[in-house]
Amino acid sequence: MEGKISVVELDFFVNRYIPPPDSDDMEPTEKLSTLSWTGPLRPEDPLNAIAMVNTFNSWIQDGAHNENNEAPRWPGAGYKVVVTALRADPADNSKQRADLALYPAYAAPDETEQPKWSAVEVFIECKPESTEDDPFDEEDDRFLPLSERRRVNLGEIMSCASAVFQSQHRKHQFSVVLFGEMARIVRWDRSGVVATEKFNYREEPSKLGRFFWRLCHMSAAQRGHDKTVEEVHTDSPEYKKVMLPRAQTPIVHKATGIELGRHARLLFAESLRTAKMCYKINMHDGQHERSFLVGAPHFLSPELAGRGTRGYVAIDCSDPQGPFVYLKDAWRVDRDGLEPEGNVLQYLNNEGVQGVPTLVCHGDIEGQVTDSQEVWNMVHPDRQDCPLKTHRHYRIVVKEVGLSMSRFRNARELVYLIRLCIEAHGRAYEKGVIHRDVSAGNVLICIKEEIVDGRLVQTRTGMLTDWELSKRRNSPDTARQPDRTGTWEFMSAYILNNRDMAPQIPDELEAFVHVLLHYAIRFLPHNCKDVGEFVRSYFRGYVKDGGDYFCGLAKSKAMALGRIAHAGDKKLVFYYSDVAADDASAPTDHPSSSAVKDKNALKQHPLNQLLDALLRLFKARYALLSLSSETAVGGPPIPAQKPRAPRDAIDAWAAQDEDEDQHKRKFIPATMEEAEKYAEAAAELESHKKFSRLVRSFFRGHLIWPSDDKVRDQQREDWHPEKDDTSTFALESMTLPTIPATSQDAACTSKSSRTSLLGVPPPTVASGTGTAKRSNRDDDEDEGEDAPPLKRNRP
Repeated sequence: MEGKISVVELDFFVNRYIPPPDSDDMEPTEKLSTLSWTGPLRPEDPLNAIAMVNTFNSWIQDGAHNENNEAPRWPGAGYKVVVTALRADPADNSKQRADLALYPAYAAPDETEQPKWSAVEVFIECKPESTEDDPFDEEDDRFLPLSERRRVNLGEIMSCASAVFQSQHRKHQFSVVLFGEMARIVRWDRSGVVATEKFNYREEPSKLGRFFWRLCHMSAAQRGHDKTVEEVHTDSPEYKKVMLPRAQTPIVHKATGIELGRHARLLFAESLRTAKMCYKINMHDGQHERSFLVGAPHFLSPELAGRGTRGYVAIDCSDPQGPFVYLKDAWRVDRDGLEPEGNVLQYLNNEGVQGVPTLVCHGDIEGQVTDSQEVWNMVHPDRQDCPLKTHRHYRIVVKEVGLSMSRFRNARELVYLIRLCIEAHGRAYEKGVIHRDVSAGNVLICIKEEIVDGRLVQTRTGMLTDWELSKRRNSPDTARQPDRTGTWEFMSAYILNNRDMAPQIPDELEAFVHVLLHYAIRFLPHNCKDVGEFVRSYFRGYVKDGGDYFCGLAKSKAMALGRIAHAGDKKLVFYYSDVAADDASAPTDHPSSSAVKDKNALKQHPLNQLLDALLRLFKARYALLSLSSETAVGGPPIPAQKPRAPRDAIDAWAAQDEDEDQHKRKFIPATMEEAEKYAEAAAELESHKKFSRLVRSFFRGHLIWPSDDKVRDQQREDWHPEKDDTSTFALESMTLPTIPATSQDAACTSKSSRTSLLGVPPPTVASGTGTAKRSNRDDDEDEGEDAPPLKRNRP
């Protein structure tokens, strides 16, 4: 959240976000001025907690039956504050918890039930100290605290906000932080965060009471809920007559009875099995209203600020018995020159570009746009460098339901599929579009099916998806956003070190190599013992200089030297079988191996030779860039100085052998011949065809690619060979959902990961080490860079 925080006066915040009700209800000023707890905030103390909860509930009880709050259909609609400090949502693997939470009364957990982020309206964090626990710092131009304790507190509330966004369909959300005698009210959206100045709620409890009373009289849309999404319960006709039968009943070819689209059906069935709630998602495509039925998201972004992408295997309600489609729900960047992804796909489809998704429909969600960037500009009226982007809620539906590239069968197929994605990238480039966000999540396996002579023929091909950051080649050759474009882990070292430069073909091709390495290090045998550490240092590593972030040393070194190394500066080597070691005398060092059973196990994999050849090209490119940089920054020569007598012993020592060493000081970075060789090699990176031809050459001749070299994912810390199966055919074992004995309606009536919050880098106090994988992209955009400090005005 670095650079994306604004702190404003309480009255400004309330007037902008917490309006009084339109009805004749009058704020109960006297009641809102009462406070029934004393001493430090201790939600874990039963007596203290009861007093706190009673105060909150006395403030909001008048909103219990207000008609404007659009409460759900259960009886007794209203709101209730409960203590959640001692219990965590069982569906949240991070076990993140808030101290108190405001719930709709029907969903508020009692003393025996676990809290649920999916029903939280406002979470409330309580800390004991008025200064040492403040998660924001009004003395800092970025409003970021400096002390570790305060930064941890900021990380905690960011974690809670992320959990709410992941568990609910929201435009924005509110939270409250109580620290000592002080309080702040906070509003979160996909662009940033707006917090009030701290105020003394003990001396003026009505300020806090007014917020809760008004919020409980606000409509669901005002409170931040997305009203274009409707809940679908398991006892509803849509679930029982459409969703469940589609998950259980194959689509078959009429003439042969062969099932088509099995992988999509199994993915949809799995989404129903794991869903806490199913939904109907509505949108307008510019001409018609469209609706889609979905279960649990196929991917759910953990990012707090950014696009907040969700991906679903969906049923198109306009063709409920037709093929499944893929729906992406995201908050796209709304900036001049950035086209909606659907426009780009429609153009590429019309131009006949193969290897990209086929557009079904797309459109913005009316009236849903972030506001934090507007407030930031009000707080900083003299600044033109707002690091926050305007995000607009957007949905796009495509025909293809792809599989993650992690489902490749062997290294041979992995290289082949990525090569097909490179060719798709090249075809789009020829039509005037550059992708600019090549990443592990944006290269998919697309299964094409046809019936030939009464048999099902499936062709697995590569598909390059997620074109929302793409750019027309004839548009200005500048970076169009206030930070880098792309996904940090896979961006080229050059772009990471030159954030204002627009990606070119060599940068995009380098990203494909990083994607290849990403899947190889996780799923192929090699001599690296700690895959998690390699991923952290190579893909997520960074170097910080002041407020700027640059490429990590591991990636920079690999590109400059043409050699990928891991711990101890050992060269990364891939092997034929699931045995990898520092040398052939110690094959059992690899954590996933116990003995050498195959005499070819330690035979080096053809992938090594391919990577060496590709890295030689990038080594040449970076050598030329280095020479160009040295020439550019050399400056005028230092004027010659007349010889002088040594002044002291150091001068006398330095003057020794001066004549003999004179010629050595005329250092030349590279000979003309070397520079020409670099230029010749680097030229291979200016052409998709040349690059693809080089990759294809490693499938000819004497090189033999093994067919069974894939191993289980070695990145996960909790990986266990007997319990995990990430094979290509894992979908076959998916169980189909059944209607539970108790419907979701009944579950609600009975009141029944955390992962990295902000993509890397820049890092934040709340950033984690895990990276979610999805079929769109790996991470949302990296966070905005720090802006130079200037005097700010507060509205």
